[in-house]
Amino acid sequence: MAFSSSWALVLTGGGARGAYEAGALKAINQLDLDVKGVYGTSVGALNGVFYCQGETEKLYKIWQDLSYSDVMSVNASSTINVYFHVAHEILSFHLLNVKPLREIVKENLDEKRIRDSGIDFGLVTYDLSKFSPVELYLSQIPKGQLLDYVLASANYPIFQRQVINGQTYIDGGVYNNAPVNMALEKGFKKILLINVSDIPFSLPQIPKDVELKIITPSGTIGNAMDFNPTDERRLEKMGYLDTLKAFGKFVGRDYYIYPPKSPVLINALLSMNATELSKVAGILDLKIGNYSHDLAVYEVLIPKILQTVKATSFDSLNLDLLEMAASTLDINRLTPYTQHELVSEIAKSDQKLRTSFLFFQISDNSIVETVREICKFIVSSGMGC
Repeated sequence: MAFSSSWALVLTGGGARGAYEAGALKAINQLDLDVKGVYGTSVGALNGVFYCQGETEKLYKIWQDLSYSDVMSVNASSTINVYFHVAHEILSFHLLNVKPLREIVKENLDEKRIRDSGIDFGLVTYDLSKFSPVELYLSQIPKGQLLDYVLASANYPIFQRQVINGQTYIDGGVYNNAPVNMALEKGFKKILLINVSDIPFSLPQIPKDVELKIITPSGTIGNAMDFNPTDERRLEKMGYLDTLKAFGKFVGRDYYIYPPKSPVLINALLSMNATELSKVAGILDLKIGNYSHDLAVYEVLIPKILQTVKATSFDSLNLDLLEMAASTLDINRLTPYTQHELVSEIAKSDQKLRTSFLFFQISDNSIVETVREICKFIVSSGMGC
């Protein structure tokens, strides 16, 4: 069967980075994409079955509080102690007991609901008994054994092996950490790959009539064994926001800004009186007394700024300046902002910056101070954004 308009999701392995996928799946659910196939490896398979089950919110909540003790049997009070425990087990030629993880999945997985969902599912694992990869679709997995095969796919190399019907399995990431091929084999023409892989992988040749959309984390995502609730919540937010941005709900390079109707910074410059405009020009060490108001903006101020911030339009210049200021002033990135909300955050920041001029070039901090001054004007004047 060919799926011309429906989406297939492909979820890579990545251990604790799977929290990013949980955030992405929450966004996909809100976007109301017509998803008819989900194919995953390792933690991607674990996350994938919850999507098929229709419980992305439950998955999101599970990840928010997931700790080392929820994944493996460890007696440790801190991350450092966990690492010592893991190292000791490995050096003692012992594999880690992951009974806690199995119990969480067993408690929450509803195999009947998944099989009745109308969404095709597939996973990748590796049969150590035969030294051969195993790619299975839901219809090929015996009823009552979905839990076992999902855990086989997520059997990280340092975990105690998963045995099914006398066969020993290990994490599917050792063979295929991004099973795009499984979506192609089912005839999907629209494939969304969520990539949190910590190992290289190669993609199959993508036919010209197939759309492959890849979402990758916009920030650091840590290592595969860092099961820390604080980091997992950060990753969930990032996955959620990155996915919404990938589908046009936000603009911005690093921040998440609802698409503005007009470039507020440029509009603010044009709205200032002579005294206010001269104050802004002074931050850039510019004299504008001999210029008319609009000429000072278009022929003096903006060209000077463009020496440092390259942009192709007033809209892109506006966003670049807001993001530059927000980043320099350490304004939280993982939050959705309206243009006015980001302007307000910049305006109220009291972080001290050192401005300087070298060989007639203005520093980035001088640009940021200029943006902050413009934002203060916008807030104080009650300008709309």
